[in-house]
Amino acid sequence: MSAHDVFFVQSRAEGCMTAKPKILVVDDDRSICKLMGSILEMESYPFRVAMTGEQARRAMEEERFDILVSDIYLGDDSGLHLLERMKCVNADAEVVIMTAHGSMETAVHAVHNGAFDYISKPFVIDEMLRILHRIEEKFQLSLSKTVGSELAESLPKTEIIGATPKMIDIYKKVAKTARIEAPVLVIGESGSGKELIARALHENSARASAPFVVINCGALPETLLESELYGHERGSFTGATGSRKGLFESASGGTVFLDEISETSLNFQVKLLRVIQEREIRRVGSNDTIQVDVRLIAATNRDLREMVRTGRFREDLFHRLNVFTIALPALRDRKEDIPLLSSYFLKLFTEKTGKTVRLASDALEAMKHYCWPGNVRELKNMLERAMTFNDTGVIQLEELEFGEPGNGAPIEPSPGPSTRPLPGGEASLDAMERQHIIKILKETGGNKKKAAEILGIERRTLYNKAKRLGIDFRTV
Repeated sequence: MSAHDVFFVQSRAEGCMTAKPKILVVDDDRSICKLMGSILEMESYPFRVAMTGEQARRAMEEERFDILVSDIYLGDDSGLHLLERMKCVNADAEVVIMTAHGSMETAVHAVHNGAFDYISKPFVIDEMLRILHRIEEKFQLSLSKTVGSELAESLPKTEIIGATPKMIDIYKKVAKTARIEAPVLVIGESGSGKELIARALHENSARASAPFVVINCGALPETLLESELYGHERGSFTGATGSRKGLFESASGGTVFLDEISETSLNFQVKLLRVIQEREIRRVGSNDTIQVDVRLIAATNRDLREMVRTGRFREDLFHRLNVFTIALPALRDRKEDIPLLSSYFLKLFTEKTGKTVRLASDALEAMKHYCWPGNVRELKNMLERAMTFNDTGVIQLEELEFGEPGNGAPIEPSPGPSTRPLPGGEASLDAMERQHIIKILKETGGNKKKAAEILGIERRTLYNKAKRLGIDFRTV
């Protein structure tokens, strides 16, 4: 393919479809250049071909390209160097790296340096087209209505976020109880942010410069829990080869946060009550008492009053811990905060990785209809998962992996196509397709990846079809 041929194709494509992104193809293999030229001409992309790194750099100086498709090995040059150059001349450009000698090292290097995708040669034409179409989709999505990090730009660096009346009430309670020495009991469902509240109480107290020690009472057996908190003497149990301070001693002057306090035994609760009342501890294996100066914050996701009533939690300890109570609302009870929380996590992810991602409006709307059994932690994990694998710059609804069926309310499905027979007695094509997809999903036990493979489509296409046909994955 001569330079004349290339520019003729480019001119014709630009004349008929100016909205198509302009592509620079770089490969020292003439057959690949001819194949890419045929593909791009067929798809009406304006393009230019270069067979050396020097030709490619000259082309970048002469024209502005939206996409670079380059082989990774170019004789004395490298597609990775061209990637860097392309990003310098057009930060918004996307780069696809081709290689006949794929390796983990080159793939990681390409992706970490900003490549949109990495494809092996010889490539399947449909695969190359899918990549180019995804890049086009990214360019189009960047112009659509989305939610980004701008909502959270003025927020402080804390995950305690919300502007609903329930969250404002939490802020006021933290402010009023932070400097009080009495114990605080934080109540809330798993993932609602109990440890964050405990940290906020500590950081806004007179003890802020002293240690903040966290221990999960449900993660340790009673003997280890006592040893961790109170310390032990040499020989007090198997493996105790020396004396050791406990966390209550180590946290002197600071705060101890006991998460999942409801999971402790009645015997342990008696000893904890003594710590609160007498401000002293006794190491495991010792008869001597040691004075401790700590503030205690406890947390639970269970109903302690009910546990007291059924004899599973000591009433006297409950009253000691329950001097001040902060009850965190579940995320489903403050869904108005979801845009702000999402914006904050998008901002956090961008700061960590340098990757800017936005959230499509329909994805945000679906998030508002979900029940969030895992609360804010689930929201954060879902967004981080979606942001990590997103390559269009905008997270779509089908990219959000909501919990398993039965966990929380399902997303409101869009109305499905009518399954009424046509005048001839046959179901509509949409209805038949819908029934077939549901059948395959049931046969695979709801495994969307396997279902997509059996149907011969990509997983993304399955999500799009489910949305169009009104298929709710949770009910299949």
